[in-house]
Amino acid sequence: MDTGASGSSSKINRSSVERERRMRLKDLFSKLSSVLPPQPTKMSTHEVLEHATVYVNQLQNQVEELKKTKLQGGKREFKLCDIIKILMEEGAEVITASANHSTWDRIICSIHCQPIISRIGIATSRVKERLEDLIS
Repeated sequence: MDTGASGSSSKINRSSVERERRMRLKDLFSKLSSVLPPQPTKMSTHEVLEHATVYVNQLQNQVEELKKTKLQGGKREFKLCDIIKILMEEGAEVITASANHSTWDRIICSIHCQPIISRIGIATSRVKERLEDLIS
């Protein structure tokens, strides 16, 4: 039996596997560095990992703060019909109204209206005031 030939091929195989592993790690670190905020100097692998950990924690904190803000920001729920009611009470005739869901979990409303009596018009400052009261 010649174990020398099989021993050297297994060493070559291990070297090749190790080289592939190092190349994958280098590629992953490069990808990780590319999604982190730019740094003034080149960072070592250890520094990239440390910076990534700090950055992910900061992002998690920002998400929590935004969730709190969103919950506090939505002071009062209202419906499209509430807005239409105000417009009609202030002398507007609603021609069309629609509501569409958008990204970021928002609803975009579109209302087309005109004054019932064109000579009188609509008191826009009063409508604005009432709509602000509705959402606050």
